[in-house]
Order: sequence, then C-alpha cells, then structure tokens
Amino acid sequence: MRIEACEGVSASRKHLVFTYYVTGHGFGHATRVVEVVRNLILAGHDVHVVTGAPDFVFTSEIQSPRLFIRKVLLDCGAVQADALTVDRLASLEKYSETAVKPRESILATEIEWLNSIKADLVVSDVVPVVCRAAADAGIRSVCVTNFSWDFIYAEYVMATGNHHRSIVWQWEAGYLNCSHIIAVNMWLYLAFMPGWIDGVLLLI
Repeated sequence: MRIEACEGVSASRKHLVFTYYVTGHGFGHATRVVEVVRNLILAGHDVHVVTGAPDFVFTSEIQSPRLFIRKVLLDCGAVQADALTVDRLASLEKYSETAVKPRESILATEIEWLNSIKADLVVSDVVPVVCRAAADAGIRSVCVTNFSWDFIYAEYVMATGNHHRSIVWQWEAGYLNCSHIIAVNMWLYLAFMPGWIDGVLLLI
C-alpha cells in the first residue's frame, strides 16, 4: 500500500484510492463486493471498480462521486451447455482467449492504469492476473473471496485430458503475488494463499 507520512494525520485515517477488480461471472461476486465498496466510500475513500458485470449492480446501490466504474473483462467463468451442465473444454478455451493469450498486454495496461490513478491498494474478487499487475506496479493487493479459480478449473483440466493445464499454474502464480487473502463464509481451498485470514472472524 502506498502510504506516505502526513503531518497530523495517521496513515490509517488517510484518504486512500482503492481499486476493486470483480469477476464478471454471475452476480454473486458483484453483489458481495457492493457492501465492501459501500463501507470504503462511507469511510471517505475513493473506489474504482473494474469489472465485466453490469454497472447497475453497483450504481443502483451506491450513489457517490467517490465510486468509479471501469468496464473491462479480465476473466470469465464457466461456459454452460444448459442451466445445469458446464462445458469444461469450452470454459478452458474461452478463458485462454480472454486472459491467457493477451496476458502480457493486460499486465501492461493494468500497471499503467493503476499508476495513473495512484492506487493505494488493489482488491480482487477474484481476478488472478491483477495480483501480478499490482505487484509489478509496486502496490499491495488483497483477495476477498470464498474460492479461487484454480480450484474450480483444476477439475475441468483433469476432465478434459489436461487441456490448458498451464492456465491453473498461471492462476496459482498470480494469486501468490497478493499480500493477503480474506476468506469469506463457506470458503474452499484458500489456505495456500499468502496472509490467509478467515473473514468470518473479522465480524466477531
């Protein structure tokens, strides 16, 4: 986190610029993020939400000049053949096209943008590439989630004969760049990530 000494003001009370990256897969992640963003703004901070989710999920709940929405697709979830069936291979291929092949371009763009807004902290739910971008930009990052994409997609890789298995390694490497992981309720396989914190305990 970029925190500089400020005469008469403690670092913990300083106005901060948060960047919150939110996966656009479904509304669950976005609706969870709304409450976190709302409280950050109420505390007097600016929050830039970067997501592929619709704007209204955030703007209908938060009306504030401190909220900024940037529409960018940096990951994708499962491709479903129907309401109950996941097309595993199609999911892997879509992610490869969305975030693996253009990865270097994504990193360069995000590093430049994070520096341009003078971001103090990057928060992710739970876009892996931005943890690496934050690290390369010299900014600390935190993941707030109940699962990581490598856990979900590892089963897809095994079911499709190890197609695109490098994607899972890339995700794990990305997540390892974050400073902390705050695991929210009903978390799955997150203890391997740095600075693991049980988010439920933060409410006690």
